[in-house]
Amino acid sequence: MNTKYTDKLTEDTEVAIASGFGRTQSNEYRVINEVLAKELVGQPIDYIYNADFDEPSRAAEILAEMPGLAEFDGKRSGKKPPRNGPAHLAHLYEWPLLSKEQEQHMFRKMNFLKHQLHKIQESFDPTKAKVSDLIRVRELKEAIKYCRDLLISCNQRLVYSQARQKLALGENIDDLVSDGNMPLMRAVEKFDYSRGNKFSTYAIWAILKNFARSIPDAKTHKQRYMTGHSDLFEAKAQVRTDDLEALSAADAARALVNRLLGHLDARTREVIRMRTGLDGSKEMTLEQIGQHFGITKERVRQINVRGIKQLREWAARENIEVV
Repeated sequence: MNTKYTDKLTEDTEVAIASGFGRTQSNEYRVINEVLAKELVGQPIDYIYNADFDEPSRAAEILAEMPGLAEFDGKRSGKKPPRNGPAHLAHLYEWPLLSKEQEQHMFRKMNFLKHQLHKIQESFDPTKAKVSDLIRVRELKEAIKYCRDLLISCNQRLVYSQARQKLALGENIDDLVSDGNMPLMRAVEKFDYSRGNKFSTYAIWAILKNFARSIPDAKTHKQRYMTGHSDLFEAKAQVRTDDLEALSAADAARALVNRLLGHLDARTREVIRMRTGLDGSKEMTLEQIGQHFGITKERVRQINVRGIKQLREWAARENIEVV
């Protein structure tokens, strides 16, 4: 039996519960199993379904090791942070970017594991749970977490590259990176790998949209005082050769977004650029944009909403996924 579960079924636990509720040891096993079952399968599973998941002949291929794993591990072991670079940014250099093939494999594998967990949930009765069932559920959850963590870790430099572009004098790069990691995590959960697009396009869009909301809010609620230039120098640190991959992916994603924007009329395109800072400038508030065009901020909001809707429609036509 898996020790991660037997640890939960120790004699001390059984005695403590039995003495408190006057139950037999066999009853305590049942109660503990039921509690663990509810804990492990109580959360709904959100995933991207694919018809291949219900083909038993595809399971081995989907669950296989990531293509090029040995080379990937070799890159990991050889990666080092830049000399004299900030220690708190060293983790950004631990994970190489995934190839498109590796990325597709890991997204498919993660969602297939979620599909398997979902199928268990549909027929699972916590009152009749067996330890073997709980072991299987926990193994699936751990495998899902491994896939998700790898995808997040390998794309964190995308967050850093965007945060560095948004950094203003006196601001802390760590704050922006931390803020950008949240939409990255959500994007990993929501990305539809089956469309064949690179994840970076979807992730960059999510990160930029988040910055468009969070940066103005942060400046409204917290006055930043410049106490030195260290953070700025850290953010503008030399770009290493192995960083060029991340920057290149970010540039490609940005170019694709700009191509989609080309389908909009000039004013709508400019409103979205100003609102999200896609042209590299600071994000502007609805009121600031309204003053620029001589219209109300409500009208700016309507134009922005309409523009985003049109972008989604054009992206759907070109089979491009956006947030």
